Amino acid sequence: MTTALVGERLARWIAPLGLLVLALAVRLPGLGTFLTPDEFLWVDRSRNFMAGLLNPAYVCESLVNHTGFEQAMGLGCTLRTGHPGVTTMWTGSLGFLLRYLDAGQPGSLFDFVTSQTTNPLDAALIVPERLPSVLLISVWVVGVYWLVKRLLNSEQVALLAGVFLALDPFHIALSRVIHHDALATAFMTLSLLAALIYWLRGGRRTWLIASGLLAGLAFLSKSTALFLNPFVAVFGLWWLIFARQPGEPITWRRVGSAVRDGLLWFTGAALAFVVCWPAMWVMPLDVLRTVFTIGFKYASSGHAKGNFFLGSVSNDPGALFYPVSWLLRSSPLAWAGLTALGWLAWRSARSTPGRAQPRWQPNRVWPILAWLAVYVVAFLAFMTMGEKKQDRYLLPVYPVLSIMAAAGLTWVWKARYHWLLLSVVLVQAGLVIANYPYYFTYYNPLLGGVQGAQHMVTVGWGEGLDVAADYLNQKPGVERLRVAAWYQSTFAPFFRGQAISYAKEKGKALSGQYVVFYINQLQRRFPDDELFRYFEERYQPETVIRIKGVDYVVIYPGPGMQHYVEDRVDEDRRVYRGIAALLGWDWLTPAAAETYLGPQAPGSDPNVPIAVGGSQLPFRLYWEYLGKAPEERFFFRLLTGDGRKLSEGISQPLLSEAGDPLTWRQGQIITEQGELPIPAHIPSGDYPIQIGFYTRAPAVPEGELIFDLPPEEAWVRVEAATSGARSSAEAEP
Repeated sequence: MTTALVGERLARWIAPLGLLVLALAVRLPGLGTFLTPDEFLWVDRSRNFMAGLLNPAYVCESLVNHTGFEQAMGLGCTLRTGHPGVTTMWTGSLGFLLRYLDAGQPGSLFDFVTSQTTNPLDAALIVPERLPSVLLISVWVVGVYWLVKRLLNSEQVALLAGVFLALDPFHIALSRVIHHDALATAFMTLSLLAALIYWLRGGRRTWLIASGLLAGLAFLSKSTALFLNPFVAVFGLWWLIFARQPGEPITWRRVGSAVRDGLLWFTGAALAFVVCWPAMWVMPLDVLRTVFTIGFKYASSGHAKGNFFLGSVSNDPGALFYPVSWLLRSSPLAWAGLTALGWLAWRSARSTPGRAQPRWQPNRVWPILAWLAVYVVAFLAFMTMGEKKQDRYLLPVYPVLSIMAAAGLTWVWKARYHWLLLSVVLVQAGLVIANYPYYFTYYNPLLGGVQGAQHMVTVGWGEGLDVAADYLNQKPGVERLRVAAWYQSTFAPFFRGQAISYAKEKGKALSGQYVVFYINQLQRRFPDDELFRYFEERYQPETVIRIKGVDYVVIYPGPGMQHYVEDRVDEDRRVYRGIAALLGWDWLTPAAAETYLGPQAPGSDPNVPIAVGGSQLPFRLYWEYLGKAPEERFFFRLLTGDGRKLSEGISQPLLSEAGDPLTWRQGQIITEQGELPIPAHIPSGDYPIQIGFYTRAPAVPEGELIFDLPPEEAWVRVEAATSGARSSAEAEP
């Protein structure tokens, strides 16, 4: 082999190796810096997925209740959700293996996997769980380069497209988390390009089979990839009708060939779907029913917490959402490239037949680019039909638009290609570096970056909560610190104290000694304005975490309410529509105060108040106003073990905090105080309590409503007066 031939072969590998290094260089650093809200779910799903693979006797909880079973076993545990996210769980399983090897292989792999905590997620799992996706996506960048080179017959377009994919900040952000959007995008893009090579470049049938197999992997990644089925069918029909020589008839042989191709593609997709999802081997009907049920649910229901879009909050932000989100998440160079391509297409359409084509006219590529554009428009329409919308759901069109943009830039500036390539690398790298380590903070600088985006779309997917946790970790006695955090699953792995998750449960927010508000929560004012008003009127933010000049996290001191009500759903007797909702209560004892304000008294437990017969036990009540009349008073009762009333204390609203009852607003948080009498001469022991209020509501003939309370917290320890013990309730709080 001559030196020239060796040099030529080495040169062929410079571009793909350079792209691989570039993709890894921006995806590997800071891989464990923070966590997104959904990742703990995918790690947990991966844990059950891998445990089911390793042990046929492993029993897991079924999280897909509509399939009619509450538990699954063995391979059945690989059905975790209808997304279906199977490729994500394969990468997550590989992540567990990496963590197992890194830990020195302690015991059996099965025991190691099942022993891992996922909520809160062990921070040591973040990097190994993300790493397989990072490696796979980086190799994918090289794969797209090769396919584009083959499809468009242009090394220059392929290389520039590879640079766009390697250095796309939004794509980088999604490829660095354990989730399914980047993987679905990868397999959909490869399947699309392979299909175009077969039909439009006259490739061998192996390209068609490969496209089908890749489509099956895309289906396993995310159910929206089922879009490829009708797209390929329409494409095959177009090929049958229009991809003929002038005057050539549509023969039965040609029809049979088209049908055979379609069946071959679908067979490849089905084969990959079945082979790579073990649950399909043991419960195929349940699997298919789950996938289509969940897919229909997402298509027909909006975001549960609403979407902030162009100044308003709604479940479905409408048809403009995805175009606006792409403009915000794409780069200025992508705009320039697509504009250039549109200008070239216009010039080509206006050229007179018979005239010499412009020197930049690429050979036989306009049909290919047209079908890439059809793919983008069709997928955009497909996703717009669903009510639930997120910017990441449109990710499958980003690589296609990048390929088209690369073509436009290359053909317009072909004479200065090396300067063009260098400029693209420098500009894209600058955008990436400016948003390290989160990358989700990237928004198009021509539209104001993240500072402009916060006024247009929902911003924030967990970035910055790691910084908030680090700030609170510096507090003295952090191990005993209780913090209520929005996106608790993202905050908790980095926090050394107790993290409590709250969403609609205002009582859980009030239970924190500190309360963490996050940017997308503030944008949507979730759960309602009254929770924010409660803190804004009583406290000042202790600190604000800013990223790129935007307030991402606001940390308030909180009341540290001792006992909160966990659930607040309509079926529970903890919320009475049109009247009131119980949030929680405090025992106003010195021991309780010491827990939240200083060292705890020896032998005392603030959550178990100790009272002496004949004393008064002070309490504070927190509740949500939903229409209750002022004369409908709350009561605390001390009961016997069989439910008989021993004593009762009536509370009064703290008007200095709540204001005049005639001015109370729907959802307003009201605080009340009272004292629970402890009868004299009752035996020492533990006594349950009861909380409720008197009402004149016609639907309540007994005249009182009782709240269901957490049984492990709703009791008082009483010491007989003759024991000589001093009550913790005797002193003023």
